[in-house]
Amino acid sequence: MPKKLKVYQTSIGFFDLAIAAPSMKAAAEAWGADPDIFKRGFAKPTEDPKVVAATMGAPGMVLRRPVGSQGEFTEKAVLPKAPEAVQRAPQDRAQRANTSKQAEMKSDEKAKRNAAAALEKEKRRDALDRAKAEAETERASRQRERMVAKANAAFERARNRHENTMNSIAQRREELDEEEANESQRWEREQQAHNDALKEAEA
Repeated sequence: MPKKLKVYQTSIGFFDLAIAAPSMKAAAEAWGADPDIFKRGFAKPTEDPKVVAATMGAPGMVLRRPVGSQGEFTEKAVLPKAPEAVQRAPQDRAQRANTSKQAEMKSDEKAKRNAAAALEKEKRRDALDRAKAEAETERASRQRERMVAKANAAFERARNRHENTMNSIAQRREELDEEEANESQRWEREQQAHNDALKEAEA
């Protein structure tokens, strides 16, 4: 089964980033960041209801909002306009906006590719885990079959020994019965000879 998605959040450049991903590693890859970003404290899991709702609606997609703001995370977040007093000439603003848009599009494409790659990697890992589990089940089944066959073979040998022993006992019993009958007949003849001798002596 695919891993349950969790929501992670960080700040990179001028934006806060959030994503619903199966692991911290997958989130870092989608952001194009080093996985140590969590260990260094620059990223963390979040249970903010608004952030969770937004990211779970687009799993694997990097959502953003201007850094430090409390607005909603969206796929196409833009930075707030600078105060009029420090705005550049319209041409400069247009050029910067175009450059920023291109950079944002490239960043989005990279984030999408990273997210897709991370999800695909998780799928391959899950498939490998399932294959390993199936192989282990098959190995255990073959082991049980071998143990049953071994036990049955041992029982068959024991049964043959028992039958041979019982046949031998029966044969000896027949021989003893015959020997007993012969001895009884011999003893009867001895007794009759004795009686005949006594009668002859008394005559």
